[in-house]
Amino acid sequence: MMISAVPREALGIVWGDVATLLNKSVETSRGKFHIDDLFREIDGGKHALWVVIDEEEGMKTIAAITTRIIEYPSRRALAMDWVGGNRMGEWLPMVLETLEKYAKECGCSHLEGYGRKAWKRWLGKYGWEPEYIAYRMELNDG
Repeated sequence: MMISAVPREALGIVWGDVATLLNKSVETSRGKFHIDDLFREIDGGKHALWVVIDEEEGMKTIAAITTRIIEYPSRRALAMDWVGGNRMGEWLPMVLETLEKYAKECGCSHLEGYGRKAWKRWLGKYGWEPEYIAYRMELNDG
């Protein structure tokens, strides 16, 4: 199993498999984001795309992650915005190690991730802690 960043030039080649893996995650945004929006963000360089490939299954893509650098006034962070795939228990340690190294190379002081409460079960094992809860209210006329 290996993780690799996907060059933007190769996005069209992998997008079919990647979109299938990430779509469930993107749908949790409840209309704020669409899978086509994500393609444009990656293609435009706002997000980086990473894939986890299982070499033993004929180079099958089993997970995909998007990241972006966030510039805060006094520090920067590497954010993991969208994550999708199968067999997370097998690849999560490798992904976190790789992204931590990448974040340090980019001058980031920390990693951030966004998701449902269930992520604590996975990320808590690696020292991640919940930072806040976000609330949302739909407007009837909006």
